[in-house]
Amino acid sequence: MHQSTVLDNGLTVVTFRMPGARSVGVALAAGTGSCYERDDEAGISHFIEHLCFKGTTRRKTPTEISAEIEGIGGILNASTGREETVYWAKVTRAHMTTAVDLLFDIVSNSVIAPDEMEKERKVVIEEINMNLDLPQERVGMLIDNLLWPDQPLGRDVAGSKETVSAMGRGAILDYMSRQYLTGNMVVGIAGDVEHEQVCGLIGNHAGMLTSGRFERTYKMDDSQRAARIGVDRRDGEQAHFCVAVHSVPRCDPRRYAVDALITVLGGGMSSRLFTEIREKRGLAYDIHCYPEHFLSGGTLVVYAGVDPERLSECIRAVVRELGRVKAGVTEEELRRAKELAKGRLELRLEDTQNAALWYGAQELLTHKVLTVDEVEERIEAVTVEDVVRMAEEHFSTERLCLAVVGPVDGGISEDLLSL
Repeated sequence: MHQSTVLDNGLTVVTFRMPGARSVGVALAAGTGSCYERDDEAGISHFIEHLCFKGTTRRKTPTEISAEIEGIGGILNASTGREETVYWAKVTRAHMTTAVDLLFDIVSNSVIAPDEMEKERKVVIEEINMNLDLPQERVGMLIDNLLWPDQPLGRDVAGSKETVSAMGRGAILDYMSRQYLTGNMVVGIAGDVEHEQVCGLIGNHAGMLTSGRFERTYKMDDSQRAARIGVDRRDGEQAHFCVAVHSVPRCDPRRYAVDALITVLGGGMSSRLFTEIREKRGLAYDIHCYPEHFLSGGTLVVYAGVDPERLSECIRAVVRELGRVKAGVTEEELRRAKELAKGRLELRLEDTQNAALWYGAQELLTHKVLTVDEVEERIEAVTVEDVVRMAEEHFSTERLCLAVVGPVDGGISEDLLSL
């Protein structure tokens, strides 16, 4: 079972006990990400995540930080998203104290030394360059920009070379002082642990953080009256494309029906899109469908990489499948979708790191932690009628966005998106 406690300074601790587990997953999460950045700050959350590993007042160099965790056989990493930044470690049970101390140290005591900042700025710009060169990454950026134009959700989490190049140390420290507050942070720990013991351990470190909270809101507009198309022409052996629509937010009860719809369409090798596009037509090696659920909105995205000569054929086939699902799904398809969702969830949560991240993220983003059983009850409650209703609400020509990256000759006709 999981337990949650809010410490006196406002920091929330969530534990999930996994009897017999030899490892412990520790996640220190802040409710900050690219959506909370001004235009001139684009990429600052991600840059800060990098800088926190470059040395603290106690651990002077990046090597001291990495050597300490590797010296106990552990794993240390972090990630930045649109709505959260997470620092995490996975260690053996005997070294939980070290992991907690290290995570709090890098988040609270990072020096942000000017020389390290300049070196890491170059590293982040190279990461941006790498993603721009990878068509699979670039098409994801392009579809986001089409779905969310002129707003934070449409920007690359890493920002741009221009914004990262312009960030000064003062801006970094100011942003951290506004965002890295106890009321905006959660510690998630999973393993064979006792909640009260963990709360005591975290309480000894929580004083490193600044108390307070900020209002987590950001600009979001999902209105769309006509189909949108974006093309990035470049050399390559494949054309990569995404077809996407706006969807429901994280806390919308319809999300479970949307997730079932996505699984029927493109979740796994028995899905409709995989069967039609790959198995029957041989059009693509990789085709899949995935959701993103945010606090105020969401997306449903289909991705595929294809021979440029067969690009139009593949897009038409994908759009045709989106139209066909509105005519109905079978009970057997829904049953497979439910079992796939439940099975993947249970298998993922056998890992202490994944469990710490999953429970911690729920507390951070929704302030409500659902158990696995509660989530599975919601999955089981989805009906065929619910799935079809979501298909009808999501799939119409004027709601579609199409992003294409690759060696495309000529224009992309809007006729390809006719449903």
